[in-house]
Amino acid sequence: MTTNLERSLQTEIMLRLNRYPVVAIPSANGMYLPARDEHERAIVARIVNRMKTDGMLIPGAPDLCLLGAKGALCVELKRPVSRDLFMRRPKGRLSPEQKEFRERCERVGVRYTVAHCWADVECSLEGLW
Repeated sequence: MTTNLERSLQTEIMLRLNRYPVVAIPSANGMYLPARDEHERAIVARIVNRMKTDGMLIPGAPDLCLLGAKGALCVELKRPVSRDLFMRRPKGRLSPEQKEFRERCERVGVRYTVAHCWADVECSLEGLW
């Protein structure tokens, strides 16, 4: 599930990528559809089921796909280590589906990175243009 930290990181990354000669495509897997009551939840369920049927939601798909003149990069955004008054939250980890998707990317020669901050993405951009 996409957390608020991951959503804000994705927004920051999309803004910063405007300076680079790449095309950034966010995945529909990170979409958030709020529902306040039972009727709205039923509508959201229908939308999500239709997207799955049409192949728009793929288990394990990365949050961003970056395309450049010389290659592509799949970026999975994960929560960084954080602390609050009560506890320490560990950094986000890949699900089994995300690990499988990463392996598929590696088999066909598409670069894949797990990013916890903008610096992780920026380091991985080399070679895309």
